[in-house]
Amino acid sequence: MVVRKMEMKDTQKVYQLSRESFSEPWALAAIEKEMTNPVASYFVAEMDGEVIGFGGMWHVLDEGEIINIAVQKSYHRQGIGKLILNQLIAEARKRELVAIHLEVRASNEAAKRLYLKHGFNSIARRKGYYHNPTEDAVIMTCELK
Repeated sequence: MVVRKMEMKDTQKVYQLSRESFSEPWALAAIEKEMTNPVASYFVAEMDGEVIGFGGMWHVLDEGEIINIAVQKSYHRQGIGKLILNQLIAEARKRELVAIHLEVRASNEAAKRLYLKHGFNSIARRKGYYHNPTEDAVIMTCELK
């Protein structure tokens, strides 16, 4: 298993994983556009030549925003999300960011536990942020310095 920078050749699989994982997935064109976004860093988890997870972060000035992390359902609970998150945090440190922020569905207990274990704290709630179904977002942040 390896976590590496996402390449254009990965976008179709990332799109499929996004559709499997999120109620409002990004369009393939949006994912492809992220590959040329100068403030974006995306990584994929690859096992035996197959992309099984991905994660992305935007970095603006001295802060990061984790945009998404997804793992193929058949690989859940095997530490792959943790590896992707670790890679995003390492990238943030490399870029000398002072904090990373994210939103997570209020009901996503597994993701919230993962983030808490990695130093994130809940700081606020956005009412009705997510749709299909409508749900609050928990805003979490991790101070890096």
